[in-house]
Amino acid sequence: MIGETILHYKIMEKLGEGGMGVVYKAEDTKLKRDVAIKFLPRQIASQNEERERFKVEAQAAAALNHPNIATIHSIEETDNEVFIVMEYIDGTELREKIISGPVKQNKALEIITRIADGLKTAHNKGIVHRDIKSSNIMVTGDDQVKIMDFGLAKIKGGGLVTRVGTTMGTAAYMSPEQVSGEKVDQRTDIWSLGIILYELLTGELPFKADYEAAWTYLILNKDPLKPSELDRKIPAQLDSIVMKMLEKDRDKRYSNIEEFFKDLQEARKEISGTEQEGKTKAIAVLPFNNISAEKESDYFSDGLAEELIMNLSRLKDMRVVSRTTSMQYKGVQKSIKAIGKELGVRYIIEGSVRKFQDNLRITAQLIDVEKDAQLWAETYKGNLADVFDIQEKVAKQIVDALMVKLTPMEKVVLEKRSTLNPEAFDCYLRARDFLYRRTKNSVQFAIQLFQQAIEFDPRYAGAYAGLGEAYATLYQNFESKDIWLDKAIDTSLKALTYDSSLSEAYAALALAYFYKKENEEAFAAGKKSIELDPNNFIGYWILGRIYHSTDRDKEALSLFKKVVELNPDFYSAYMDLRLVYDRLGEKEKVKEILKTSSIVYSRYLSQHPDDARAHMLFAVDLALTEQNEEAKNEAAKAIELNPTDPLMLYNASCFYSQLGEKQISIETLKNAMTAGYQDYEWIKRDSDLDNIRNEPKFLELMKGK
Repeated sequence: MIGETILHYKIMEKLGEGGMGVVYKAEDTKLKRDVAIKFLPRQIASQNEERERFKVEAQAAAALNHPNIATIHSIEETDNEVFIVMEYIDGTELREKIISGPVKQNKALEIITRIADGLKTAHNKGIVHRDIKSSNIMVTGDDQVKIMDFGLAKIKGGGLVTRVGTTMGTAAYMSPEQVSGEKVDQRTDIWSLGIILYELLTGELPFKADYEAAWTYLILNKDPLKPSELDRKIPAQLDSIVMKMLEKDRDKRYSNIEEFFKDLQEARKEISGTEQEGKTKAIAVLPFNNISAEKESDYFSDGLAEELIMNLSRLKDMRVVSRTTSMQYKGVQKSIKAIGKELGVRYIIEGSVRKFQDNLRITAQLIDVEKDAQLWAETYKGNLADVFDIQEKVAKQIVDALMVKLTPMEKVVLEKRSTLNPEAFDCYLRARDFLYRRTKNSVQFAIQLFQQAIEFDPRYAGAYAGLGEAYATLYQNFESKDIWLDKAIDTSLKALTYDSSLSEAYAALALAYFYKKENEEAFAAGKKSIELDPNNFIGYWILGRIYHSTDRDKEALSLFKKVVELNPDFYSAYMDLRLVYDRLGEKEKVKEILKTSSIVYSRYLSQHPDDARAHMLFAVDLALTEQNEEAKNEAAKAIELNPTDPLMLYNASCFYSQLGEKQISIETLKNAMTAGYQDYEWIKRDSDLDNIRNEPKFLELMKGK
């Protein structure tokens, strides 16, 4: 037939053949367009009654006008042939896409939505397809979805629809009422649509058999596995939808497409929320419970959780809640579901540590909060020297359980040992514990312990990075002396000579460079820290500060938002957000930030009562909300804790400015500058000093700066 011309259609090539006829690509020589022509089987074309019924039903289908339904142009007939002329679709059968495996959930739901939308239009006009299957759905190169063969499946004479020339694929999509020979309605199309959705999600048919009679038995008598039993990434909402579509009793099935759409839209919202993480898996590592006889071993159990956080944070497909936020749940009696909801994560890791002398027993489990299910659990026994093997195993098993795909570099990161010396590691964990207590004495003690760790292992990059952070913290919070910044830079660079991929070292380096006013170096180090670890909030904070100090407040705003997203308890970022919003003239946002920061300061100071800087910044916020007595109390605590520090004096000047005590503010600012505070560019931009900016004594103080 190829090359022949029938009426004004020149047959160009054969596209396919099935029980309902042969399909060709043809050229409509009148309208100069490509079309698809389906010739009906001779047994239909030769029977007048069937021929007339087909023409009536095809005419009804031709009236359908929907972007997801292949358009029927005309019905033609000659003495021996009846054929239907349809839109030619240059694409691929959906079946071919599924053969290679499951389609991504978001894409699968988009495809099924388009098919369902086309079916809804047909059902509203009283037309049931009756032969919905993946080979009857075409997907074009630009992802348009088209339902084929409307009108053809309605011809039942002689059982032609489901018996004569039927392929196995067709039998696989038949509803129980179809195989039983009962009257069908739109719920039959919903069943078949459920089969396609099952295929899209799992890459497999729910019922599999080698011959038609076996398929009939399975469809009538057996329940399929839930999609999630074939792929545990499939959420419970989709399980429920698919299984409702495949209810054998059609009265329990979706009664119409609208009802199905309602559930599907809810599922898409939920899944898009999950997939908004991109490929990321949102996870929180809770503080490991110390069940050792010696409670001073808390540093070890907390340290293991922190190490796990740091390792997982380096993986681009993981969003890991910061240590500061996770530590709030230490000793808290809350359900895993409640914690997951508060943290906005689906997965939680919890465990326990028993340490006696050199012996260890560590348990860990991974929980899917949404499904309230344990995905993985393990117990490890060994001694202190085995802790590195245990850490690696735990991280790998979490990655496997969550089915995270690792790049070659990420595999190296998970296998890399920060040190092979257990004594150095123990000192390092103790040092981190003291560093996070944020008192001057604890930071100084942390410095000694980091130094001791380096004595045990002179090439311990993590210990050098920790030492750099400790020196920078000493400068930032307690003693604004340049020697600490110089030491922070030296030790951070030393860390990078032993491990050039250590994000923590770049973050400490960025912090030190920033306080030394070396913005270009700080910017480069901050960018590198977040490139190596997208969850390193210090990197974002430093970059935001640099943008803010160079009048690029819109860029700074997005970075500070990222900081509080990653670490909601990092109080410094709230001050920065407030200042940026203030400079951008967004007064309502300033009020919102003040409400939030008040909660953050209260919570933080309950755990770190000796952090003088936090007390002073809290005092400033309280003054801004006219809580003057409370503000004075916080300021008094700050000055009592650190009466000679230049940064503290500067913050005190801001506080008095907010209270309207202008002369005290100016005098305190003068004392801060005398003590060594020299960030004049910041002084010029700090809106907390706006109340004194036009005072003669302030102008005199800033002359030439």
